Amino acid sequence: MPRPLYTKPYILLLIGIAITAAALSFGCMQNAGPMQEAGDLNRSTPPSAIASDLESIVSTGVRNAGVPGTLIEISTPEWTWNYAAGNASLSPAVPATPEMRFIVASVTKTFTSVAIQQLAEDGKLALDDPIDRWLPTDVAEEIPESGMITIRQLLDHTSGIADYDEDAIVLEEYRSPNTPVPYREGMRQGLNAGLLYSPGTSYTYSNVNYILLTLIIDEAAGIPYEDYVTRNILVPAGMNDTFVHRTNHIPGPHMRAQESEADGTIMDFSDLYLQFDRGAGDIVSTTADLNRFHRALRSGELISPASLAAMENTSPQSRKTGEVPGLGEMSVGCGYGYFTQQNASEGLTLYGHTGGYYGSYTILYYWAEKDTYIAMNSNSAAKAGTINEEVLATVLRYLKEGTTAEQ
Repeated sequence: MPRPLYTKPYILLLIGIAITAAALSFGCMQNAGPMQEAGDLNRSTPPSAIASDLESIVSTGVRNAGVPGTLIEISTPEWTWNYAAGNASLSPAVPATPEMRFIVASVTKTFTSVAIQQLAEDGKLALDDPIDRWLPTDVAEEIPESGMITIRQLLDHTSGIADYDEDAIVLEEYRSPNTPVPYREGMRQGLNAGLLYSPGTSYTYSNVNYILLTLIIDEAAGIPYEDYVTRNILVPAGMNDTFVHRTNHIPGPHMRAQESEADGTIMDFSDLYLQFDRGAGDIVSTTADLNRFHRALRSGELISPASLAAMENTSPQSRKTGEVPGLGEMSVGCGYGYFTQQNASEGLTLYGHTGGYYGSYTILYYWAEKDTYIAMNSNSAAKAGTINEEVLATVLRYLKEGTTAEQ
């Protein structure tokens, strides 16, 4: 039996300071179809010197971090650059390529939040609605103060609802990979723990908040969360290589979600069901598609500027300041499925989310000062902090200063 799994660093960078267009029905979510080429075809490539420098930075960072491989796409106002370094798999060794799909894990929460903002704009719900107005009766009855907890408090993790034990759930599926763990199992783990505090008085990052939001989407939209996200986010944003994961297989070339133990044993989490993480971590995408989504979000194609501003508005309960490896002292706060990190003295304001699943670590960032989008995936979550320092921070420094460490 494998030893206990790695602690999952959903937002390790943040807490380190302390589909297819045709797949519109639930049953077809996994049929993602042929893959697109990576990169935004409407944007030019960077000058060859910049591309060469970035290739060197990422390749060196992957080696220094000791991770199998990394995919990255950077989209500036002038150019889009995508690259793959290392391998997509520990064993067998398969070279990574830029168009590969991967599990985005908690970056899913930004999609779920956008769905809620859309429904609010359409007048189908209000963010200050009590959750018992929308949840199934049996679920609402299991939540103390469900008449006082609001949708807004689920979005920004101030509800007081506890998280589930993901190590236990993933180990259960690892032992029986052909048997999905239903999302209600993890949801009820969180609910059975009782409220951690009175709603709105503190902050606790909890996947269960976002599982509950999918039940609200089901009810308010009149169609399942999976269908709503596909029709109203993935298709309009042109995300033809992205889908809600509903089998234990990722079609087409993809990054394997593997972790290597101290004794050399490789644990492969690629072919497990993600249904247990409904709305909190169940989307599969590519770096190019993630940047398409992020541009569509910030340009007003998916929600209004006012709704985006609300997503960016971090709760006082979540705000912290501290040292982030490679990025200096950062102030960090959580909005609606969307984080803000800032080091004002360095001209560094990052909006977005990160996601960690066993063997997969994803970054979705918008760098405000540079009007630049960065999407990245590495096939190791256990080394997320090192990836941040060796790859992400070095790339940001280069884009800011225009020099490599060797120059």
